[in-house]
Amino acid sequence: MTQPPTPPTTSPAPRHRWRRWLLLALLVLLALLLAAAAGARWWLQQQGLQLQGPGWRDGGATIAQWQWRQQDCVAAQGSGLRIERWQPLTISLQQLKLQSCSKASRRELPAPPPSGLPPFTLSIASLQVPALPALTVAVTQQNERWQAQLQQGAAKLAIDYRRDNGQWQAQGTLAAARLSPQLLGQWQLQASGRWLPGQLQARVQADGRQLGYQGDARRGDAHLQATLHNRQWQLDATLPHALPLAAGWLLQPRRALQASGDLDGVHSLQADLLASGPQGKLQLQLTPQDHSLQRGSGLLQLEGKDLHARIPLQWASRQLTLAAGQARLPQGVRLSWPQAWQLPLTTSGSSRLPFRLDYQQLQLSSHDGTLRWGDGRWQWQGALALAGRHAGLQLAGQWRGQLDAQGARGVPLQLKVSKPPLALVISLPVNAIDPRQPVLNASFAGHYQDWPLKGSVVARQQGAGWQGSLAASSRPPFYSKGGALQLAANWRGSAGNWQLDSGSKLSAAEGIVDSVLLKPLSLQATSALLSDGSRAHGQLALTAGGAVASRWTLPPVNGTLQLAGERASGQLQLPAWRSKLQLTARRHGEGAAGSLQLDTPLSAAMSRGLGVTLQQGQLASKLQWQWQKQWQLNGDVRLSDVALDWGGILANGGRGRLTLAARPGQLQLQSDGPLQLAQLDVGTLLQEVSLTLRSDLKDWQLGAVHAKVLGGNLQADSLRWPSSAFQPVTVQQLDLAAVAALQNDPQPTVQLTGRVGGTLPLQLLPAGIALQDGLLRNEGELTLRVPTSAGVTAMAQSNRAVQLALDMLSELDVNDFQARLAMSRNGLLDAKVTLKGVNPRQNRQPVVLNYSHSENVLELLRSLRIGDEISRRVLSRKQSAATRNPTPETSP
Repeated sequence: MTQPPTPPTTSPAPRHRWRRWLLLALLVLLALLLAAAAGARWWLQQQGLQLQGPGWRDGGATIAQWQWRQQDCVAAQGSGLRIERWQPLTISLQQLKLQSCSKASRRELPAPPPSGLPPFTLSIASLQVPALPALTVAVTQQNERWQAQLQQGAAKLAIDYRRDNGQWQAQGTLAAARLSPQLLGQWQLQASGRWLPGQLQARVQADGRQLGYQGDARRGDAHLQATLHNRQWQLDATLPHALPLAAGWLLQPRRALQASGDLDGVHSLQADLLASGPQGKLQLQLTPQDHSLQRGSGLLQLEGKDLHARIPLQWASRQLTLAAGQARLPQGVRLSWPQAWQLPLTTSGSSRLPFRLDYQQLQLSSHDGTLRWGDGRWQWQGALALAGRHAGLQLAGQWRGQLDAQGARGVPLQLKVSKPPLALVISLPVNAIDPRQPVLNASFAGHYQDWPLKGSVVARQQGAGWQGSLAASSRPPFYSKGGALQLAANWRGSAGNWQLDSGSKLSAAEGIVDSVLLKPLSLQATSALLSDGSRAHGQLALTAGGAVASRWTLPPVNGTLQLAGERASGQLQLPAWRSKLQLTARRHGEGAAGSLQLDTPLSAAMSRGLGVTLQQGQLASKLQWQWQKQWQLNGDVRLSDVALDWGGILANGGRGRLTLAARPGQLQLQSDGPLQLAQLDVGTLLQEVSLTLRSDLKDWQLGAVHAKVLGGNLQADSLRWPSSAFQPVTVQQLDLAAVAALQNDPQPTVQLTGRVGGTLPLQLLPAGIALQDGLLRNEGELTLRVPTSAGVTAMAQSNRAVQLALDMLSELDVNDFQARLAMSRNGLLDAKVTLKGVNPRQNRQPVVLNYSHSENVLELLRSLRIGDEISRRVLSRKQSAATRNPTPETSP
């Protein structure tokens, strides 16, 4: 049986080849698409269109940024482009900015939109066109009919345009406040015409209703009518009623303005504007000289109490010329220009405008200023110079740069301010100033007298005034080291009404003045400080660390100061000394004057550097001070219950009143009435001391000196310390018993009674006392007794002659006593004594005794003071022990 033939096996090669061809075709298609995309991108770039950030999101194509360039000019740029669907085409833009790049001398009619476009919808969130605020735009196009809605806040404009026949119409409303925030009222706009290639016709009518100005109850209407026929235009403006303007001015009703021209500029202008206001009247008249309106003349007149100008003007060949002249403006301002101003009557151009502005003694001038305008913009460029005097200050300033609606740009403004002894240079950068919200940041440097000044001021407008901050530094010239001053303050206000905020602070660093270390000091405002430029009101807190010198210290001081116009007062405390100080100040001529009152207890803490230790007492002073080129101080100081220790010399019970007069390099102290001390212990106790004083702290003059000493009196009409001459001191009724008691011996060898007196010529030296030709005599009878004692008996038994002498002196009634005294400045006393009397026990036998003695009195007084001090300390300890243990001791 024959087997059927086996079918041939199918080869896989054709299927694999088909797959390879399909893959190859896809790669070629992808390459063609990439090449097309690259070619399209290249073609768009060649056309000036640049795209950034293309993508696809939520079913739509997006482009983050794009711009269209015409040569080197960016004609249009935008962001946030999104195409959401294709039927109809829906396009949205977040921002679109247009700019004119035309540099041709002749402006051409704009071409209408192309025909044959597919239906589409376009929405623009922000459309920016030169000289207009940002607009919100919605555009639709279908079957050659275009409709657009433009909106800016409450202002709206609707446009309807048919591309097939070129007919268009528009209507809208505009609040006057959109033109300027101070304006009131509403504008209604209606327009219609025809727009085809090479042809543009328009008739525009604008009616203003209830127009006015904020703060003025008056209202008025206005009517504007304009026509355009291809390149030619004409404008006609009338005022059916008076139109309120700023600052109380009114534009009077009349046919105010007629103008005509083409797209390149103004050909003719005829105006008759009349405005009246508080300062006077302003009238502008323009009259053509031929029927073609190509040339004409006019007159600008200002008339009023503080307003005057008469300025002829002409126009010809599309140029307006204002003759050289001047104008008197309100508040005494005078504007002048030395040569004619020539202004091209074109939509873009430039003109040189040199001028000078005079106000009182100030002049602001520009010799090379140029004004440029075009595309809805303007710019002034040039240099300004300021010179003259104002408020007693000499001012000189200069600036070069540009001004436009966005502000100023250029070099920093430099202003020199001087009024000896003040001189400042102020620098104000202008590039960062926004005219809508100006912030000024100026720096200054200079000096006041010998005080260097440096700092910065920040100022920003706040309503009708200004606010900002001030930072300044200086260094008082009387500091030999340190002492830097720092001022940090926030301020606000307007002309004639300024304020430093609470917390503003003036501080002085530690420094050295005439070998005195002054600790840090600060003044801080605890309330707002108000000033009108010459007077201030407010309160300050003072904190001072005190002062340290080689021989004295001043502790920390704190307190408050009150400012009240031209007067000020303060209350200060020195807590470490429990001292209170009250100050007053007032303006006095070109300086200041006031009072100072100090009440303080006296303590040892105050004594450093005085050479005397204050132990107790009270001081009260009332002083008047004045500062005018130099300071001076006058007043009185009252002392009471004063106790002090002067190198071991003790005084207490001091009281009296001193007058003081001081100025730089001079000081004078003088007692007003007697100064008194209850006791003065110099080793010998002086009581009830009274004297007058006059001193400049170098020369001390004492007068009417009285004191009780040794049971008698001491007095001197005048004493000077230090002195080169010997000055007489009179002593009377000195008790010899008290003199003998100075021996401090319970069983003295010699007993004396009676009183002596005389004259002691003293020389008061810087560090001691000298005595010359002193003489003491008896004032009445004296007695001398030599009681029998073991010592006397031993002396008598030692020598017969001594025994006879002691017998004669054992009891002596003296009727003649003379003691001649002299003492050198080192304290060595030489005494020569002569006694004449009788011995009542020896049949009143006459006796004459000559005696001489030498001893260092300073050492004697020192030993007496030391002995007395030891006795006081011992007694004090015994009293303290008795207080602690009142039980009597039983042991011997």
